[in-house]
Amino acid sequence: MFKSRIAVAVVAACVASAGTTAPAYAADEAQMMSMCNTYAAHHLHLSTSDIADLKYEGTRTDGTHPVNGSTTDGRTFQCSFNKAGTKVVHWTHSAPKGCPPDVSEADRYMYPDC
Repeated sequence: MFKSRIAVAVVAACVASAGTTAPAYAADEAQMMSMCNTYAAHHLHLSTSDIADLKYEGTRTDGTHPVNGSTTDGRTFQCSFNKAGTKVVHWTHSAPKGCPPDVSEADRYMYPDC
């Protein structure tokens, strides 16, 4: 009988502790803007100093977090973060305007005006 009470107590403690998990880590606005700066620079083949502006746009109704930005050459982009704000789940950017004199076939997708 004594052993069964101990077993019941151990099971009850395990069940109680399973329901008390630590809250999930969530990034703040500054962290998301920093991550977006790095992400944009990498995907646009720029230096992080070529990112001119970043703005956190608040939480959407679906829980994702948009961060809009622009580059020194006039391109715009948006990083959309997951609900926790820890990962970019969608990326969009504008195409560069005009035609540079040395556009190669490999870079053609970046310049739809050409």
